[in-house]
Amino acid sequence: MIPERWEQIVELVDAQGDAKVADIACRFGISLATARRDLAQMQKRGLLTRTRGGAVPALQVAVASTLVESRGVHAAEKERIGRAAAALVQSGDTLMMDGGVTTYHVARHLQAQDVTVVSNSLDVVQVLAGRGDVTLLVLGGQWHAASGTATGAVTAQQILQLRADKAILGADAVSPGEGLSCPTPEIAQAKKAMIQAAREVIVVADHSKLDRVALYHVAAAQRISTLITDADAAPDVLDAFRAAGVQVVVAT
Repeated sequence: MIPERWEQIVELVDAQGDAKVADIACRFGISLATARRDLAQMQKRGLLTRTRGGAVPALQVAVASTLVESRGVHAAEKERIGRAAAALVQSGDTLMMDGGVTTYHVARHLQAQDVTVVSNSLDVVQVLAGRGDVTLLVLGGQWHAASGTATGAVTAQQILQLRADKAILGADAVSPGEGLSCPTPEIAQAKKAMIQAAREVIVVADHSKLDRVALYHVAAAQRISTLITDADAAPDVLDAFRAAGVQVVVAT
């Protein structure tokens, strides 16, 4: 049995799509501290998902979106995350980079010199193609128009012949419990190969991609070396990633 107030909070969150702590406290005549405790306990029971300052319906399942759809969503956060990830790259590194708006920003802000970049992303390739100090290895494979990447078994086979210092991967869904997952099997296959080929795995994901799951599992959270996200990520979710051994960087 769960308290009646919790049932009503779940109904409110499901109906509205989200709810703020202050609104919950006002509606149910409780203190802000009590509202926060309720939300924390309800998330542990799987009744909803905490966010910064409120809650959304229980763990949402990620579905594939196109690059066009993604470009305008949390654009400022993605650029800050990209800049923070680029700062972790050292001169002489060999990188695996896949597709997505955030990895595009990593490429844009890459300052390290004498870097080798292996990528299946047209956006990443176009950004780096004019850099004389970057050795660029372009992966082939089945073209996935929605993501702007080469994918599938042919891509994965090429990746597995190589080794890299770091894999910098975008994410549709990443959670402390389920790890990294993906809505598209061909993209998941390429991500898995990059993770296998890299010594260090850096996942770049804005707060909307956290504590979500998608259909195809890619890797456990423990395989992620570093997660770079934005300041709107729920603190308890970030704590759960840290407990799983993931270094968390909040880009500001």
